[in-house]
Amino acid sequence: MRRIVFIVLAVIAAAIVAFFCWREFLVPEINFVADNTYSLSGNYFKVQRLYAAAVDMDAYNQELEYIMNTTEYTEEEIFAAAIASGKPEFFPVFNFGLHRDGNDIVLDGFIDVELAEGQTEQRFEMENVSIEAVVTQGDLIIRDIEVVKLDKNGDESVVKVNSEQQAAADISNAKLFKIIMDGEEGAVTLRIVYSVKANSLLSKTALEEQYLEIHTNITKDVAMNLEAEYISEPYSNLEELGVG
Repeated sequence: MRRIVFIVLAVIAAAIVAFFCWREFLVPEINFVADNTYSLSGNYFKVQRLYAAAVDMDAYNQELEYIMNTTEYTEEEIFAAAIASGKPEFFPVFNFGLHRDGNDIVLDGFIDVELAEGQTEQRFEMENVSIEAVVTQGDLIIRDIEVVKLDKNGDESVVKVNSEQQAAADISNAKLFKIIMDGEEGAVTLRIVYSVKANSLLSKTALEEQYLEIHTNITKDVAMNLEAEYISEPYSNLEELGVG
């Protein structure tokens, strides 16, 4: 009897191990599908970026053509078509805001990884995330990039290049980043580069040199309050930019 119980337990244990090994190796291939952008009140901006598996690009393009040929359509309808085109697997959300802190102009942000509509598992994560800020217009001067770490007990080092017109930092483990500037008005371009890896015991990079570029035009209203206009470039990786 004991021998039978032992055999049954061994079979169950082997089945459990086999199941988890199967899950580790069965990581789907994902591709970028679309960005969805929101301009929010209070100088805030959000970019939702969708990656999916088994994307039917022909069906997606046909749906886009149908939507755009109607008299009225919304960005939400276009993004809903993107979600329906495949199986959502990775959904990073990039958040940006602009405000004054005393005499400083602060352009800050953070990155969340959320679940898209229809997504049931979180199987991917970001790695090797870097940000570069470049002043392209106006009298703005970059004083610093501050990075607030998620893990206070982890590596405190931040790779940083800093000049009056350009600064860069590693934000792989960032809870929040802040670009601190002097000046009155101008334009700043943010460039975020990152990789996507499978969130599994067997580390596997799924996509490299992913890229997000945001232009931020900073002006003042009649009451001398800061106003921000954000423009997102239609690039998803460095190869599209002609760099990779």
